[in-house]
Amino acid sequence: MEPEQPTGGATRYIVGLIIIALIIIGISFAGGKRNAPTESDVTEQETAAVSTSTEKETMENTPAAEAMKGGATEVVYTTSDGFTPDNLSVKVGDTVKFVKKSTEGMWVASATHPTHTVYGGTTLKEHCPDTSGAAFDQCESGNEYSFTFAKAGTWAYHNHLRVGMYGKVIVK
Repeated sequence: MEPEQPTGGATRYIVGLIIIALIIIGISFAGGKRNAPTESDVTEQETAAVSTSTEKETMENTPAAEAMKGGATEVVYTTSDGFTPDNLSVKVGDTVKFVKKSTEGMWVASATHPTHTVYGGTTLKEHCPDTSGAAFDQCESGNEYSFTFAKAGTWAYHNHLRVGMYGKVIVK
């Protein structure tokens, strides 16, 4: 007597499960650089401990940290790497200069996309153009953008033109 072969329905079921698993795996790998933070992520960042000794040691040895010691902090935006460094610490009153070294557009904006409300508390439509300099929002595409952080906190930001590229500035 021969062993029973799976019926057509069982075979289709197994093949279907395998296809679904492959799609899920493919989506997780093809998602781009990373996902932009949600408003709840930003809130969690603000309430979490801001710095660990490992983060501090890493930050102290970066070119951005060296630049900060000289009074100017620069973040470079490229198509391949996004914002570099994508995580930095500054003091209240420090200015961060974002510089585009990319063929694609750069529009630095406070989290969360698309409203840009987290830093200033006003929406994109309410604060652009930002004549007072109070909103952490470039308000248009450009090659450079400088912003002076007037309040302490952890401030997530993104490229409004490519939402998957983001970073954060920790202001102490």
